[in-house]
Amino acid sequence: MLNEVLRRVLHPLTFEQNPSSEGRYYKVVCPDGNFRRCKPVLAAWIADCPAYSILHHLEKQVCFWYECPNNKLGDYVPLDEQHPRWDDKLYRTLSDANPKTADAELSSGHVDRGFNMFWHIPWIVSNLSKPDLLHTMQIGMLHHLQKWIFHFMKTHEQLDKYNAIWLSMSAYHNLTPKNKSYEEVSQWNGKGMKDMSRYLLGVVTQSLRGGSPAQCPIFNHAIECTGPLLEFYMYARYKSHNDATLSCMEDALHYVHTFKDVFLLRRPGKEAKAKANALRTELVKQWKVDEETNADSWMRFMKRCEMNAWQDYINHEIDISKELDANFNFPKIHMMSHWTEQIRQYGALQQYSAKRHEQAHKTNLNDSWNASNHNLNYLPQVITVQCCILCFEIRELNLQTLAQRW
Repeated sequence: MLNEVLRRVLHPLTFEQNPSSEGRYYKVVCPDGNFRRCKPVLAAWIADCPAYSILHHLEKQVCFWYECPNNKLGDYVPLDEQHPRWDDKLYRTLSDANPKTADAELSSGHVDRGFNMFWHIPWIVSNLSKPDLLHTMQIGMLHHLQKWIFHFMKTHEQLDKYNAIWLSMSAYHNLTPKNKSYEEVSQWNGKGMKDMSRYLLGVVTQSLRGGSPAQCPIFNHAIECTGPLLEFYMYARYKSHNDATLSCMEDALHYVHTFKDVFLLRRPGKEAKAKANALRTELVKQWKVDEETNADSWMRFMKRCEMNAWQDYINHEIDISKELDANFNFPKIHMMSHWTEQIRQYGALQQYSAKRHEQAHKTNLNDSWNASNHNLNYLPQVITVQCCILCFEIRELNLQTLAQRW
């Protein structure tokens, strides 16, 4: 349905509709009846990662700017070693070619077969995607960082200290006092993540003070990864940039990738989790067989000792399995490597934030939904209510303009 809607809206801009569009100019009928050469510009499409994958017909867990292999998404990519960009002309040709020969090449490039309207317009499609502070950083990387820190504190028995320092945060510079520990917060939003970024490094640093000599290097690496990631986010929020700030962003990102392995065990992917669960099931079966075999010879205290030994062995094997299969190959950590390039080309990232669109859901959808009868035919009612609201707003603006004239 989405591609059909886009086809109807963007069809006048396609190659076949305007032969002159190869030069990015179109012959358009103007209100005076004359034809003129126009150059419409598609500037950006604001969405989150799953929506971009659908729009570009890409598989999930794929960069929508460059052809980066899935197993390289977690690697640091310097500006002078970027992967090649997506070739929209090639994919348009393949989608129209023989399916038997084209499907394999499309699949090897992690591209889904099917009609994509963006391949048939004279723009570089990958340029339509813009960095999004809300989805990529606030409820993306910062949310991942929170989970990594939580499991890190739990593993090293610092969680109680972490929660105590978290709750001790006072109201300072518009920060609200905390009445819930991190574990008690059920859901985080963009504003909460934005506020949290102001004090998270201090909480982590104080929580990891006083470790044993063996723990100090690990704790320092956790701090050295947390700080640069928050620093990168702070720089990304700047409303203007120069070479110095962009260089600082690149340095911070390099430090993140240098010390991120300290959280590797807290980053098992879906495949790693599935493999670890299968291993746990197999080890539990072995434990049950061992228990039934020696049920008569084991005394009660021996049975308890064997049970504890088996549990420690299973947990150790699961940790090793997760650590071997864990990785950072997910799109959001990779996309940060392209942000400085995007800022140089298109300016500060604040102009592309999806925060305004997310806030509009309350008036555009939620209020209209509440005014409907909540039946199966709610969609026409939502549209009707929204049209009425817009009509009243336009009428109000017209009256204000007439009042100023008189």
